[in-house]
Amino acid sequence: MIAAGCAKERTVSSNEATKRYFDAWIDVQKKAHPEYMWEKVGDGIYILEDAEGDGDVITDSSYVLVNYTCTDLEGNIIETNSEELSHKADLNYDESYYYGPATWINSDVSLTVGVRDIIIGMKKGGTRKAVIPSWLSSTTRYGSEEEYLANVNDGSNYIYEINIADATTDIFKYQTDSMDRYWKRNVMHTDPDSPEGSEQSPYPGPDGILFKEKWDTAYTGFLFRQYFNNLETDENGSPSMRFKKDSTLYINYTGRLLNGQVFDTTIADTAKVHNIYSPTKSYEPVEIKWSSDSTAITFGGSDEIINGFKSMLKHLCNEEPGKEESFTDGERAVAIFYSSLGYGYSGSGSVIPGFSPLRFDVTVVKQEEE
Repeated sequence: MIAAGCAKERTVSSNEATKRYFDAWIDVQKKAHPEYMWEKVGDGIYILEDAEGDGDVITDSSYVLVNYTCTDLEGNIIETNSEELSHKADLNYDESYYYGPATWINSDVSLTVGVRDIIIGMKKGGTRKAVIPSWLSSTTRYGSEEEYLANVNDGSNYIYEINIADATTDIFKYQTDSMDRYWKRNVMHTDPDSPEGSEQSPYPGPDGILFKEKWDTAYTGFLFRQYFNNLETDENGSPSMRFKKDSTLYINYTGRLLNGQVFDTTIADTAKVHNIYSPTKSYEPVEIKWSSDSTAITFGGSDEIINGFKSMLKHLCNEEPGKEESFTDGERAVAIFYSSLGYGYSGSGSVIPGFSPLRFDVTVVKQEEE
């Protein structure tokens, strides 16, 4: 009786129970699915399938563009960037959402240990499917499985299937290179691999009018071109006009990703075509208070404008000497800019992914349309 009274009751931590459940699930699944590899790596990950890519090996401190699907152990889809699977699984599927490769920063700060350990050793073009235990849901890296079990007591077990669509160690150069190819193909209408100075097509305006471009400008991360009705130029070849700092103009605009997906517009028909129309939104030109000082520009009465669009508005008129004119109705401009001038690494909701260059097309209207 004395011995029984002094004995300590053995307690079982939640992580011990979690590990026993996970190990038991693995044992059962190995028998049920002998077609899988069941190769244990790291501190508890089991690789099920591994199709090696033909590109370079993914390195530390790189950015990886991935197609991925995450499920629980029962096979229920938790998250995916596959449009087809999102539609089938009814994961808040919306035609206006972006579905395509996501850009992940390959670091312990940005990815959980489990996800990052799946990526380790993969090559561009490769696909890997693996089971990640709950104790590897941390972004803090420990030295052993025992330490994870002692320190990480939350999270769930997941199965990830990850395909490496591309990778880069310099995401900003990656964006500017893709912007340059896009610019040549879609704005200059030339083959991106064609020699410099190749012929380009005129820019089509409303009702089939061909506007002749008058000037353009480019610096890192931002490309801009405007097409004027007025063909007069000064001695420098620039449009012979400039605009007052307090000019007011109205614009219609359309914003899109470089894959062509429209995420915002002032034009109702454009919104309907691209499945982003909202009956509660007013589709009409927006008032711009223009200034050569970009910090003083307002858009619809607000100065809260992403930097790339603000730069586009600033460039909408020429600052070279010349006669003063009002903005001409129907003049058009196009600009693309990288994510540092847009929505950065986080993107904007489900519509604009992180690290996305954006394109805006603007048409100036002489006055607010009824």
